[in-house]
Amino acid sequence: MRSSTDDVDIGKFLAWAGRPRETPGRSEDLHRIVSRYLDEPDFAAAVDRVFSGAGLDVRVDGRDGIIVTARHHSLLRLQAGDIVKRAQPSQRSVIGAVLLAVARTAYPEAGMVDDPDRVAVFTTQSVVETLDRAAQRLADETREDSELDEDLVEGWRRWLDLPQARPNAQRRSAGDRAGAVNRICKLLAEAGYLNLRGDTDGGTWIARPRFRYAVAALAEDSDLYTLVNDLPEPVELDPTDPE
Repeated sequence: MRSSTDDVDIGKFLAWAGRPRETPGRSEDLHRIVSRYLDEPDFAAAVDRVFSGAGLDVRVDGRDGIIVTARHHSLLRLQAGDIVKRAQPSQRSVIGAVLLAVARTAYPEAGMVDDPDRVAVFTTQSVVETLDRAAQRLADETREDSELDEDLVEGWRRWLDLPQARPNAQRRSAGDRAGAVNRICKLLAEAGYLNLRGDTDGGTWIARPRFRYAVAALAEDSDLYTLVNDLPEPVELDPTDPE
């Protein structure tokens, strides 16, 4: 039988799940809650039932803490347009494209998502290049009169409408392509999915373990993700090759 202490701790578990930047190493109470989940099967089962009822999947790790992802039918699932609450409808496709490009750049191969030891590091510029290649690929297919979804085409046009960052600009612009990527990455960092590591190539980001779990949910049933994920890797040129 579940005790009143269990009920209180399930409530605390829920509260800590809503603070994704916290880890057991930084909080004695979170460490206690995580240890209960890992060491007490009955408590873990009770937590799982509560979260399952809300359409949430729970993963608990002694180092990274509580990681929660929403299933596709959950009322708590975050939609791309919700990331920037004041985004205009015309901007939402760009937001979605950037999110998926960040996921694809951090984990360029499907097997990497299942590798807990992978340290995913990427730059703002690498995400911009991923999106530019996707847009160019779609533009090429459009010229071939292929039967492409018009909404998908319009989404990529919105990306191409954004200006390129000016070379050697003294100040960064939030209105260009790199600025759009940085804005989404900063929001992901605030939500506990990424950490800013440096300023190289417009910003260097490192994915936290919880982002790895979120990628599958982010990309689920997405034609846009398929397009982005099927992109060929950029070719590294040999600087000694005259070609």
